Amino acid sequence: MEAAQFDHAAALIACSRGDQAAFHRLYDHEAPHMLALCKRLLPTDAESLVHDAFALIWRNADQYDANMGPARPWLYNVLRHVANSYRVRRNTVAPVTAPALPPPSAIRGRLSRLAADGDSLAYEAIAHAYLHGADYRRVSGWLRRDEAQLRLAVRKALEGLSA
Repeated sequence: MEAAQFDHAAALIACSRGDQAAFHRLYDHEAPHMLALCKRLLPTDAESLVHDAFALIWRNADQYDANMGPARPWLYNVLRHVANSYRVRRNTVAPVTAPALPPPSAIRGRLSRLAADGDSLAYEAIAHAYLHGADYRRVSGWLRRDEAQLRLAVRKALEGLSA
């Protein structure tokens, strides 16, 4: 028997109307996943990141627009924004070598298609950009690839994901 899918969009819409029960359901469903990710991104601040992300999600749930895409990526975009803000406030120097990425088996959604298709260059570039806020210059250094080659691989991969 398959478990019912969680409706992130409905939960966000309910949160935007002030429905605290919907917020608690959303938190109970997604916080463990976010915490696991945060423990990889900023281990010493993982719990604070999740807390701050959900505070922003609650305050800004009305800014979610279903026409712009699915709700779950919107949630993780909030989390990414919070994580990058933590790094900036702490004046964290970007690492010389690429930070570890979650294993491809832990990735869900469209990005998992890149990992599954074996396009490791595009997967790593997009994951580093999204998770670590790295630009093409930094990622090309981390992956020891030409920046133009990297841009081309990412553009091609993103076009494939949108198809």
